Amino acid sequence: MSDFIVSFGLPLAYIAFFIPAIAAIAFPLIFLFQDIKKAKSALIGIGALIVVFVICYVLADSTPYDAGGAIGIVTSGEMKMINASLLGVYILGAGSILAIAYASVSRYFKK
Repeated sequence: MSDFIVSFGLPLAYIAFFIPAIAAIAFPLIFLFQDIKKAKSALIGIGALIVVFVICYVLADSTPYDAGGAIGIVTSGEMKMINASLLGVYILGAGSILAIAYASVSRYFKK
């Protein structure tokens, strides 16, 4: 019985995962390129995220540090990606907090 589940169920699980995943990626791209003028703000947002990632990757440090005897487990490239990801979270988090503060304060001056 377990051989049947593995030989039939596992490919079925792959199909059940990858078809919706491909559709979730493909359909927004199709609708994005059908009307470029409507997609302008989305493309600006994607471009801003790419710029933030590049800035974070350039600023990230790749030197490993002693984390309780775990030196050598993480390579310098992995350490650079981890640091870039953390910097990205910090920058985007600070940006969202500033956007919320700006929206709250500017509401009082518009009245």
